[in-house]
Amino acid sequence: MSTPVSSIGNLGPAVEAACTRAGIPDAETLRTLGADEAYRRMLATGTKPHFIGYYVVHMALQGRPWNDCKGKEKDALREA
Repeated sequence: MSTPVSSIGNLGPAVEAACTRAGIPDAETLRTLGADEAYRRMLATGTKPHFIGYYVVHMALQGRPWNDCKGKEKDALREA
């Protein structure tokens, strides 16, 4: 059984649509791929690059609020 990407906290319909375009049909697949590979696939299928979008996926997969990313952690994600 699969669950929608939007069932993951902080990920809404826009991220779900981007995931669908990228061949990521559900939350289980997103979790398996991880944030880096999922975001790479989203970019490859037309999602415009945006740092906040990138770290929102990271935070969501950790079960954390999107705005919990700060300091050195945020700097490291920006470099990635």
